Order: sequence, then C-alpha cells, then structure tokens
Amino acid sequence: MGIIKRQTIQSSLYAYAGVAVGFLTQGVFFPNIFQGTQVVGLLTLLISLSQVLAQASNLGLNGAGGRYFPFFRNAEQQHNGYLLIACLTTLAGFSLCVFALWLARPWVIEWYQKDSALFVEYYYLLIPLTLFTVYFTVFDNYARLLYDPVTGTILQQFVQRVLILLAGGLYWLGWVTLPQFLGVWLLAFLVPLLVMIVSVARDEALFFSRRFVSIDATLRRNLMRYAGITLTSALSTQIVWTIDKVMINSKQGLGDTGVYGTASYFAAVIAIPATMLYKVSGTLIAESWKTNDLQNIAMIYRKSCLNQLIAGCLVFVGVAANLSNVFRFLPADYAAGYYVILWLGLGKLIDMATGVNGIILNTSRFYAYDSAFFVVLIFITIGANIYLIPRFGINGAAIGAALATFLYNFVRTLFVGIAFKLQPFTWRNLVVIVLALAVWWVSVQIPYPAADAPKWKVIFDLAWRSAFITALFGGGVIGLKLSTDINETVVGLRKRFFK
Repeated sequence: MGIIKRQTIQSSLYAYAGVAVGFLTQGVFFPNIFQGTQVVGLLTLLISLSQVLAQASNLGLNGAGGRYFPFFRNAEQQHNGYLLIACLTTLAGFSLCVFALWLARPWVIEWYQKDSALFVEYYYLLIPLTLFTVYFTVFDNYARLLYDPVTGTILQQFVQRVLILLAGGLYWLGWVTLPQFLGVWLLAFLVPLLVMIVSVARDEALFFSRRFVSIDATLRRNLMRYAGITLTSALSTQIVWTIDKVMINSKQGLGDTGVYGTASYFAAVIAIPATMLYKVSGTLIAESWKTNDLQNIAMIYRKSCLNQLIAGCLVFVGVAANLSNVFRFLPADYAAGYYVILWLGLGKLIDMATGVNGIILNTSRFYAYDSAFFVVLIFITIGANIYLIPRFGINGAAIGAALATFLYNFVRTLFVGIAFKLQPFTWRNLVVIVLALAVWWVSVQIPYPAADAPKWKVIFDLAWRSAFITALFGGGVIGLKLSTDINETVVGLRKRFFK
C-alpha cells in the first residue's frame, strides 16, 4: 500500500495544481471571454465525443493490458511487443471511427444544424482530437503498467490545462480568431502526447521491433476475449458520462450544453484523487490476482473506500459551501448550473465512496459481469434522461447521472461482496459522512459577502472559508484517527519538518 499511497499523493498534488489552472480556465475565464455559452458548449461536446471515440478506437486493449501485461512483462524481450500491438490495434480502431464519422456527417447536419450550427461547422475537429486523445491513453497506460502513473498525470491534468489557458489568452488578447483559437486548442492535446512518447523513450521502453512480438495462442485468445469485454465496459462508461451532454444538446441546444459542461467540470474536481488511485492500484491488483493474494486486494479495497471518501467529502463540502461565491465570477447565463454541480458532485462522491470495486471486478475472472452491468446502466441513464430532461432541464440530466451512478455502484459493490466475500465498509466510513455534514452546516452558517461587495472580498471569503473547512474537517479526521494512512503521513511530515 506504500507505493499506492506515495504515488497517489504525488499524482494528486500535480492534479490539484492542474485543477487550479482548470478552474481559472474552464470555470471562470472561458465563460467570460466567449460571448454567450455556445463556444463553451462546443468545446464540451467535442471533448465528450472524442473520449467516446477514443475508447472505441482502442478496441479495449488498454483495459486488457491492465489485466494481462504481467504475462508480457520482460524488458529484455521488449515486453514481447506489447507497445507495437497496442499501437497497431489502436490505429485499426481509429480508422473505423473516422469512417463512422464520415458516414454520420449527413445525419449530424440534419439533426443539429438548427440549434447547434457551431458543432456542425467544426464537426471534423473530432478526428484529430480523437487521434491525440487515444494515443495519449495508449502511452499513458503503457507507462502506468511500467509503474509510472505520475508523468501522464502531470501532462494531462496540469500541462494540458496550462496550454488550454494559453490558447484562451491568445483569443482574449485578440491575437487569434475563433478558428485559429481552435487550432491552438488542439495543440494542447498534441503536445502532451509527444512529451509522453519522449518520456517512454527516455525510460528506454519505446519498443517497436516486430521480431520481439511473442504471444502464444492461449494468451492471444484470452487477451482478445478480455479486450472485447472491456471495450464494452469502457465504451459503456464513456457513453454514460457523455450521453447526458449529447441529449441536452439535442433537446436544449448548444448553449445549455455549455452551462452543463461548465458545471460538470466543477463536479469532476471532486473525483481527481480517485482517478489517481485507479491508475496506481489497477496494476497492483492485477498482480495480486496473478498470485491469488486476496488479502492484499481486500486491504487495498478497504483503504481505497475510506481514503477516497475522506478526500471526496472534503472537496465536496468545499465546493458546496463556496458555490455562492463562485457564481459571482460567472455571467448570469451560468446560474442555471448551480444545482447541476451539487447533483453531479454527489454522483462523483458516491463513486469514490465505493473505492476500487470496478478494478477488482475487471481484473478478476468475473470481468464479463461488469460489462453487463454497464450495458444495463446505459439504458437506465438514457431512460432517466428521457424522463427528467424535459421536466427539469439540465438539473434533470444531473439527477439522472447521480441516480445511475448510485445504482451501478450499489450492484457492483454487492457483487464483489458476494463473489469474493469482500466488504470494505466500517464504522469509520459512517463517521466521515457525519463529520462532513457537520462541517458543511457550520461553514454555511457564517455570513457571505453582500451582493454588492467588491470582488476582492469575495475572493478573500472563498479563501478563508476553504481554509476553515479544510482545518475543521482535516482536524476531525486526524483527531478521531479515522485513517491510518493519513495519520501516518501527518506523523511523517511532522518528523521531517519539525525535527
């Protein structure tokens, strides 16, 4: 668990530095420099669809690699050609996706020309955006399998967001037009890919020799079967994360998509520690299954549920308590996203509270069941959106997303508990939730700045209120000794800096 704790902390620090940049960019800067909500909606839709296409392009090999790479691992034999296999497989999948985009073009024009003309105009940006996205995931996943989850995190969570901010700055200064801005914006996805490739080469792991490709018939059969299952699962995940934006765009237009996309970015901040944990723990859990070390898996599962709940509650309470301050910096058009943030944030918190249940299931012999659960989840999400969006607009989409996340994680946690006798929750998890509710209640009792207060007072209130929440919640977690990992980290820092 020491590797997981250290690398998760390192990755989270870089990720939260990126969050600060991303908050300034996506949450405040872009909504203010682009007139209306159309351009923000365009960027939201392009990114969401490219992520679905990237999952389809990879043909499930990233997920299969996480399960079967231990059987490829051999640096002297260039890991038996794994990287070459991954790149060629992805190229084939990407070619199919480009063909599908070309076929879908007439339908997109007919369906979206009226309310989302901007999306129709820049529709083909999906091709380079998907290419850069999918190959970054290939090399990031490869580096993670070689026990380097930090480099990809820095590039994707921090460097990429800085480059996007710089692209926005060029547009704000009037140095580029909107089409030119979109070109520079695409570079923000290309540069991390190129640096990721250089990083793999620097670690002497950039292997493309055909003569080292070695995969026996049994492994090939298992790999293909698992890739097919994980493709269904991963693609279903991206569809679930994207379908709300697509349905909002089709029913409400590109403007509401921009509001929803901005709100979903705030909610995504909550899940950043979980993203880091999944990158680090996936490889270790796969290795534990190889040796049938169920005790180590149980420990990772239990600690992941508790520590991610603590991190998620802290960020969720901080976001919820500061929303009235945050919306002072956004145009009036974005006020409709207030409750969207809370509902989507609740969904992220539920997902974090159930820890690595999905990784355990995906790397076990029951991996096919997770794909089946996700397929059912797609229909639940679509059904919920069809019912809720016409009645509650973008809030309905957020409620549907939170409900679907709860149902999915409930079923997955129940299955892992029955199949492997793994139950990760203790009284500590309940105490964390009660503590978070108490800290939230106390923090919102303190008066907020008046409506006509200058911006510096709002910033000051946001800063000290966040510090107050962190101190109160963090102090409670440490004082009650709810997490041994957190208390050990605090003791280590105290010894290091206060000898």
